[in-house]
Amino acid sequence: MAFGRSKNRRRQDTAQRNEAVKSVVRSQGPGVMKVLVLTLATGLLVWGGVASRAWALSSPQFGLAAVSFSGLQRSSRVELLRLAALTKGQNLWTLDAGALERAMLQHPWVKRVEVTRRFPNRVSVAVTEHVPEAMAVLGELYVLDEEGEPFKRVTPGDGLDLPLVTGVDREGYVADPAAARERFRKALEVARAYAQQSPGKAERLSEVRLEARDVTLVAASGQEVRLGEGDSEVKLQRLARVRRELGARGLAAEIIHLDNRARPGWVAVKLSNSASERSGGSMQ
Repeated sequence: MAFGRSKNRRRQDTAQRNEAVKSVVRSQGPGVMKVLVLTLATGLLVWGGVASRAWALSSPQFGLAAVSFSGLQRSSRVELLRLAALTKGQNLWTLDAGALERAMLQHPWVKRVEVTRRFPNRVSVAVTEHVPEAMAVLGELYVLDEEGEPFKRVTPGDGLDLPLVTGVDREGYVADPAAARERFRKALEVARAYAQQSPGKAERLSEVRLEARDVTLVAASGQEVRLGEGDSEVKLQRLARVRRELGARGLAAEIIHLDNRARPGWVAVKLSNSASERSGGSMQ
């Protein structure tokens, strides 16, 4: 009888364990299935992504077929393509736009560049070039852009006919580039204001001479216009009136002084055919 009771107990224990397992399966089964499904789906996505990437990197559909440029004036398409090592057939997915931009910025005339991939097979390049406004002697002759930045050495092929800015040497530029660029910018502002007066061929600006805080303009004829410091636009308007008056009298000036600090409205003129200076009253 003891044997029978032990056997029945084992059956009961087995039944209880089975029921416990069934209970766990009923309660946890849906969650387990979700995990399995998510794991399978993730695996399929990863596999699909790897397969898609491999296809994209090898498909001729994404082979570079054309490169378009905008903003080119002094830099050329051929030069920029060579710097960036862009060739037909390169896969667009493998192209690093940032690396291409850095490579093209090595061209001396390129100030800014933006490279955009145009899928499936094109690249566009927007170039902003330096605008040459003057030249400066910094050991060698350099081109100044509109911001007073000496961005490249002058070469024979540049074909530039620009005024020269003097008074800042290489040592001064190296010692304080920011201060030198600020002086260059002020010189360029005066040069632009002078150009707005529409000077004739003989009066065309040849040099902007920086002397401490003073500015002197030298025309193509060799005529010097000493502006001094400040009020450049007012002084240039006065200069135009002086030149008209001299022209009406048939006279030519070697030096025109507009730098009288004590009496800003006064003008002193040294005539080219006389060593004397003539001082006039206010010409405001």
